[in-house]
Amino acid sequence: MSPLPVSPPHDPYDPSRTSPAGRESEYRRLHHALDRCAAGAGSVIVLHGSVGSGRSDLLYAFTDTAAERGVQVLVGTGSPLEREFPLGLARQLLQGADLAPEEAATAEALLAEGAASGTVPAPSDRPAGRLTQRVLEGLFRLVRGLAERAPVLIAVDDRQDADPQSLEFLLYLVRRTRGTGVLTVLSSRETMTPAHPLFEVELARQPHHQHIRLDLLGTDLVAEVLRTRLGAAAAERHAAEAHTLTGGNPLLVHSLVGDQERAGSPGTLVVGEGYRRGLMHCLHRIDPLALHYARGVAVLGPGATPELLAELLLLAPDALPRALYLLHAAGLFRDGGFRHPTAAGDLLAAMRPLELAALHQRAGRLLRAAGATAATVDGHARVAEGHLRSSLGPAPAAGAGDPGAVLPEFGGGGVWEVPGAGATEDAAAEDASADVSVDVSVDVSVDVSAEDVVPVVEPVVAAAEAAGATGGFGPVPAHALQLWSGPAPTGPAVECVPTLPGTVTDADTALRHELKRLRHHFWHGRIEEGTAALARFEAVPGQAVHTEALRHWLAYWYPALLPNPARRTGPHDGATADRGDGMRLLAALLAGTVSPEDAVVHAELVLRAGRLGGVRTESLTAALTVLLYADRADRATHWCAPLADRAGARCGAHWNALLAALRAEAALRQGDLRSADEAGRAAFAHVRPEAWGVAVGLPLATMAAARTALGLHQDAAHFLELATPAGLEHTPAGLHHRYALAGHRLALGRAEQALADYRACGDTMARWGVDHLPAIAPWRLGAARAQLALGRPGSAAALADQQLARLGPVGHPRIRGLALRIRAAAGGPAERTELLERAVGLLEEAGAESELAAALGELSEAHQHDGDPGRARRADRRVRRAPALAVVPLRTAAPAPVSLLPVSPLSASGPAAGAVPGAGRPLPVAAPAPEGTAGGLSEAEGRVAELAARGLSNRDIARKLYITVSTVEQHLTRVYRKLGVRRRVDLARLLGPVPSGAADGTPPRPAFPRRADLVAG
Repeated sequence: MSPLPVSPPHDPYDPSRTSPAGRESEYRRLHHALDRCAAGAGSVIVLHGSVGSGRSDLLYAFTDTAAERGVQVLVGTGSPLEREFPLGLARQLLQGADLAPEEAATAEALLAEGAASGTVPAPSDRPAGRLTQRVLEGLFRLVRGLAERAPVLIAVDDRQDADPQSLEFLLYLVRRTRGTGVLTVLSSRETMTPAHPLFEVELARQPHHQHIRLDLLGTDLVAEVLRTRLGAAAAERHAAEAHTLTGGNPLLVHSLVGDQERAGSPGTLVVGEGYRRGLMHCLHRIDPLALHYARGVAVLGPGATPELLAELLLLAPDALPRALYLLHAAGLFRDGGFRHPTAAGDLLAAMRPLELAALHQRAGRLLRAAGATAATVDGHARVAEGHLRSSLGPAPAAGAGDPGAVLPEFGGGGVWEVPGAGATEDAAAEDASADVSVDVSVDVSVDVSAEDVVPVVEPVVAAAEAAGATGGFGPVPAHALQLWSGPAPTGPAVECVPTLPGTVTDADTALRHELKRLRHHFWHGRIEEGTAALARFEAVPGQAVHTEALRHWLAYWYPALLPNPARRTGPHDGATADRGDGMRLLAALLAGTVSPEDAVVHAELVLRAGRLGGVRTESLTAALTVLLYADRADRATHWCAPLADRAGARCGAHWNALLAALRAEAALRQGDLRSADEAGRAAFAHVRPEAWGVAVGLPLATMAAARTALGLHQDAAHFLELATPAGLEHTPAGLHHRYALAGHRLALGRAEQALADYRACGDTMARWGVDHLPAIAPWRLGAARAQLALGRPGSAAALADQQLARLGPVGHPRIRGLALRIRAAAGGPAERTELLERAVGLLEEAGAESELAAALGELSEAHQHDGDPGRARRADRRVRRAPALAVVPLRTAAPAPVSLLPVSPLSASGPAAGAVPGAGRPLPVAAPAPEGTAGGLSEAEGRVAELAARGLSNRDIARKLYITVSTVEQHLTRVYRKLGVRRRVDLARLLGPVPSGAADGTPPRPAFPRRADLVAG
């Protein structure tokens, strides 16, 4: 066995330099065990701690430094999804081993034999499955052979989720490695009861066993973390309060510090999105019974008695102390309750409405029986009713599909009632040539006196069939119609226009119809007619007061047409007025009278109220638009799902089309091309493009950008070539459309045209006075990418710097991260690593997964260039540990040169390098690699190799390709042998770009070219 290299006088593995903050003592113990392992004394160490205690960070920091010292590191991670996969963890370990070809074949045969025998369930009182002595001894000899060549470190994370057969192998191994150079480190999370108690007992019996418990950080260690990242003054000022809020939980500490870094130096401790996300992460990864207990406390409050909690949660009373211990041990609870007042609401907001309603109903009954006040009991009843209202089925009343409708009220009789619902008028004229429009709108607003308003994206259906018109469009090309998902809407389409003369007698109804007539002109781009009609209407004494809502609506759709009503107030007035109305909030955001950060907070209040009903769809869709324009696509995605569940069939095709379009845009901004494509197609399945009015520019732009990012340039061109209504260029939808066109041209190599388009977008935003909101259309970033493509890195860097300067100190994490990536691509090697590290943190905060994956890949390359392979490996591991990010494209026989990739509207993300134009359907399927390429892989082996390189497990690959897991394993064995690799990460690094998509339908990770690539290309 080769000895470890002697450490230099200034040890590069000094715990203070490489261990996670506050874990120097534990890190030093691990390295002492590694030194003994190098001397031939093996041992087994158990890392144990609560959720968020930093076990994984410590383990992977240790494996990185061990690998740098020449140790063979075998790493595996347990997963609840693979617990039934026999020897799945053992396979992970051996895939990283440096085995000779004959040893690899032996390992594959043993694993296959063990997997086949391990499918027979083991008795519940035994620690492992029924593996044969031949399998166990054969696997042990392979590991011993590795240890004879160099020390071996076996590192297992989340051991509590490992399959029983792998645990049997590990137990067999540790019994025999005391006198060998094998160090086994097993990391496990604290749970209510051990998943494999006999394994724990047998492991503790071994004489070379050590147990390291990761306790919570004390106040002094929390202060040290703050001092390192925020400075001595902040540490002295905030250490005690930070420890109180986090309980010393390392994950929460670092999340809270991240909030302070993003907020600057406000003087007070900021509890922001990072802390709240970290807390929810801990709660949803803790033992399920402890999570259930936390929900009970969130409903009843910290003062609830154990007996009442047990009754509420239907748990045995003796289970509660252990659950409470886990919550306190993780630092999530203090004195029986949450450490921060927002935690209870955040936890309950993540539950399904029906479950939450049942919990509040039961709480109300129990509290009434316990003698609680009537106000307390009634409070639970009201909350339960609200959640029931958001989860029950559709109302039977007519008019539920009206685009301006709100969800119906819950009547006292326990049925859905629609107060104030008007009668639906039938289509009048049978003569198809009659130039008559029929009003089929129904006012189902909860407030009968409220104006029947239309959503922020109002899919008004045109009378195409009756009058032979297309609502301002030219004919839709047949090839484009093939791209829509789902069957065509049946029956005659109708337009929401004024009713037949003489049919309206009620004054309020007549007023609503007149306002609809005004809005209808603008909706179809008839600006001059609409402006003249609005002037005539407001000239009538007393009528101007009725157009205030319409003017807020026009402030969004036609920003340069009329003065924005929100600008009539000063910044302070605008920040406090009408925050409960999504449309007014959107107008204030565009006017700059409310900050994006405040707008996000109040938009979520509108959306949260919308889940309970009684909020107009216009307000809800405007609130979603606020989140998008404030660069919080992650929060918009979060809210789209519950709103879709709440609406369902109740709000008809119009509302569902609208919501699908916004959901598609949010997914596109986050780089989720699959979801963007599906949601965009659903939007046009509900309502055809000719019926969208000027709003059609938004879903068309989203679909074109998604297709461009997938490399389907012909499809993207079809969407961009569709005829659009006159006046589109005066609306935000037209701005998005122009931005998508710029990205498409950039993808086709027309950088000069793209640059002109991006500058035109900038001119439009400046003219409208919305250039303070770069997330609407980040034209500077697009122009910077065009400048890079033209070989002008200086101009690109100037644009990126200009965008960063305009963002201010806080907010816009996604735009800021994208700008830093461009700055890194345009700058020199000396500053690239620091810029990319900042970009990674911001993109992670924003939830922009594909951009984060690309940034991590660039950061890994930057570390390699800096001569720091350890940090490069850590960046690679961050991608591998998140399967959603591990999207590595497969190379073609002759890889295309790297080219500048298109930017999507609002996201500036692009497709994989080398993507080729081609028509396709919903999501493309990559052609298999030709025989003889990539080491002579067969077609079947190529498909398996591609999916494995993308991070899919063997079981997932088997499901997608409709083959057995054993067949997948056999294919991978041949792939490894032909390509000369030993691990999936090596396979991923070897394979290059795939043309226009993945074999499983997953879009490729958008590449981001370096300046050197652009010059070379």
